[in-house]
Amino acid sequence: MRRSVLVVSAEPVGAQMAGPAIRAAELARALAPECDVTLSAPAPSTSIDPRVALLEAGMVEVEALVAAAREHDVVVAQELPPTVLRSVARSQTALVADLYNPIVVEVLEAVADRSPRAARRTQAALVQRTVAMCAAADLIVCANERQRDLWIGGLALAGLLDVEAYRRDPALRSLVAVVPFGLPSGSPPARSGRLRAEFPHIAEGDRVLVWGGGLWGWLDPLTPMRAVGLLEQAGGVDGRAVHLVVMGAGRPGLEATGQGPAVERALAEARGLGLAGRLVHVNTGWVPYEERGTWLVDGDVGVSAHHDHLEARYSHRTRILDYLWAGLPVATTAGDALGELVEREGLGRAVAPGDAEGFAAACAELLGEAGAAARARIAALAPSLQWERVAAPLVEWCAAEQPRRAVKRDALRRAMLGQQRSALEETLAEEGPAAAVRRIARRLRRMRTLR
Repeated sequence: MRRSVLVVSAEPVGAQMAGPAIRAAELARALAPECDVTLSAPAPSTSIDPRVALLEAGMVEVEALVAAAREHDVVVAQELPPTVLRSVARSQTALVADLYNPIVVEVLEAVADRSPRAARRTQAALVQRTVAMCAAADLIVCANERQRDLWIGGLALAGLLDVEAYRRDPALRSLVAVVPFGLPSGSPPARSGRLRAEFPHIAEGDRVLVWGGGLWGWLDPLTPMRAVGLLEQAGGVDGRAVHLVVMGAGRPGLEATGQGPAVERALAEARGLGLAGRLVHVNTGWVPYEERGTWLVDGDVGVSAHHDHLEARYSHRTRILDYLWAGLPVATTAGDALGELVEREGLGRAVAPGDAEGFAAACAELLGEAGAAARARIAALAPSLQWERVAAPLVEWCAAEQPRRAVKRDALRRAMLGQQRSALEETLAEEGPAAAVRRIARRLRRMRTLR
């Protein structure tokens, strides 16, 4: 008998998606051949696959999520509201915590523009949310081996490892598994002229560097911008101008992420360098997921850059995987897992953080003969990175009935109380006492209703 799986997305799924929703949608697709899958996502969402049922329910539709979780054998979620997590932990439903995005590290960068008190509240809430997920999970999945080390260390310090589990599986692969972001199985579209239609300043013979995602505070768009300026000073590459195209500054739900100021800073930097609209071109919207290939294939090199900090060490840059799907050589900053992959497998070049001259040189090489060699290596490696391959450990786990892990109830209760306390403090600070009272009342009603 096929097992049933509920995949939960905190963001809408459909035409315009960022990383969290993309991952939920693609994992649901990968699970569908072996399991009966429902994808839960906030409205407005649209069906992503005829084999996957859609439930329009977000993090605030607690009752709907609880009811759906009780009807499935497994829940796969990056996060769950406390009431839903509590219900799942008490039920026969298994929980997979998808911690591919190490938010406990990313938050250190994400709250940089907030006051110290607000930053501490947000950090505390996210740490407690993650601990709660780990305490209740039967399986934890992450995107790379560095992340796996991070989560095993966190589990150990939080008292969430036990001797019996270690004796059964000394490597703890049955508790923390690696399920990277993947590549689509289909081929990218043929060159379409889309980029030049969007940005007419790019002449037919000019070369194009593509920045394939958003402009977050922990990334470094200034280094590729400066690299473009340096290449202009050197006369271009083979006498042809080199442009940088930023595919998306308007991430869906941007304001909720707190990254609006980072976007404005990046745009101001382009203007300050005198490159905006001339050699640096920014799509102020967000390219629909199914259309991103028509933008990427018109580029010559995919670029990504970040600063030297913890977020980079534990990241898994999904935009780089899009470049590989599109067959683009990659110029990126060294120091993260995919930067290491690029260097190790000859898929492009990785340079030191903040090294604009090195970045320019890397791009120049990849716009020449080195680019052809990188494209050949990408073509050979890409099949092993497709979703159906990388998601295999999760599919296998969900499709077979697994021995349940004992919920760490004391740790779960402490973490959930801490998370709720931080959320209540946030409501009190941002919205006032009346809103805090309403939050408490709503929470009590849900607890009574969902016993």
